[in-house]
Amino acid sequence: MKKDKNRENHRQLVFIDDSGDPGFKKDASSSVFVIAGVVFTNPKDATRINKAITEYRRLLGWRDGHEFKFRTTAKGIKIHFLEIMSRFDFKIYAVYIRKTDYPNDYSPSNSQELYNWATKELLTIMPLNKAVVITDGKYTKQYRLRVKAYIRQSLNAKNVMKIESFDVHDSRRDNLIQLADVIAGSINRSFQVDKTDSETYISIISKKIVKLKKLDLKEL
Repeated sequence: MKKDKNRENHRQLVFIDDSGDPGFKKDASSSVFVIAGVVFTNPKDATRINKAITEYRRLLGWRDGHEFKFRTTAKGIKIHFLEIMSRFDFKIYAVYIRKTDYPNDYSPSNSQELYNWATKELLTIMPLNKAVVITDGKYTKQYRLRVKAYIRQSLNAKNVMKIESFDVHDSRRDNLIQLADVIAGSINRSFQVDKTDSETYISIISKKIVKLKKLDLKEL
């Protein structure tokens, strides 16, 4: 996890990642898009779980830069990873879009707008106060800057909630973004009822999930 001495002065740390994609290209986009947030009300809990992730990585014999990712990590490792992490104190909030609810020719807007809006909706369902929000930096720099600008304008300006800062981190260097990735992937997989492991991962983290909200694109 990226070090930041100022985190100790904040009440909450929020780590966000997504699963699927925000696009609506026929035969090329995912059927469900999920954005999940892992919320720590005590920074010390984030430090503890960060250490546990590092220790588990080394136990596996992985190099320090090896990421835990839902899409590429083996099933058994994902299960063990979630079982270990679920022992710690954090909460999960998530939103999702089920694209099959819309006509095949449906095209709401560009993916940037949809991602921005879905991120805002996720933050809206969280009872935040003096929070540091960190999201994955896998998109282009320009894309990330637009997300940050949108969140600042649409949330802080309206006093919808209190967010001290909104930043992006490289998931390769942030264990808690990796945790958010595995959680987002677990939630997404739970919608894929044709998969034999659709309930495997969600069952481990179900007690951590405070709210899972389905988004209606008519509100976009």
